[in-house]
Amino acid sequence: MVLLSPIFSQSADFRFDSVACQDCDGHAKSVVYSSSSWLSETAAIDPNSKNRLMIQSGFSSTTRRIWSNYWTYPNLDFAIKTTNNLAITGKIYGFSSEKESPQVLGAGLQYFFGGKDTLDWVTSIQRIDLKGLNHFRLTSLTFDFRKWVDWKTFQFRIGAGSNFFKEQSYSGNHSAPSTMEGQINYIGLDTLRTFSIYKVGLGMRINPNLSFLTLFLQKELF
Repeated sequence: MVLLSPIFSQSADFRFDSVACQDCDGHAKSVVYSSSSWLSETAAIDPNSKNRLMIQSGFSSTTRRIWSNYWTYPNLDFAIKTTNNLAITGKIYGFSSEKESPQVLGAGLQYFFGGKDTLDWVTSIQRIDLKGLNHFRLTSLTFDFRKWVDWKTFQFRIGAGSNFFKEQSYSGNHSAPSTMEGQINYIGLDTLRTFSIYKVGLGMRINPNLSFLTLFLQKELF
């Protein structure tokens, strides 16, 4: 899955001038909004797992077309549980897409809490920067609150979150504003199932303007 993610990312579009559009300003806003929503994906760390290291790889896709295409992005997360209640998360990777070489860099924390014997609630905070693009750089800050529910052989992660973004445009052949800021609220639902030594997950982040579908493969170590 780690090797397949960059392949699926080829439909991601980060350029402001990639389409012949009458509303080029609207196109630029769609690029930034979609990029920040993608970066709001948080790692699905089982709060009751005894393992300390986790790697999660996959891809996210918009559920509707944006300028005639479904935009798809790669995901690569890692996490280290420092205590039973706290994990450090990170995203550090790069890939190629449509003559662009995006670089994703950031980190976050997940805090687990709940009843006396069960840590089934999780609060996440992460900051992710998107760099290496021709037309803009982006800072994405996400707050996420989820509850874990076990049902038969499945695990569910249900909750909501908010993503705050700040973008800085570079000069070029486009009419985008010099800066863009905004907030994206969403409802999140993930389903995970264990197969041998791996967990396979399917998730959705639902927003009235733009929703994402995520598929991922997860491996816990140590």
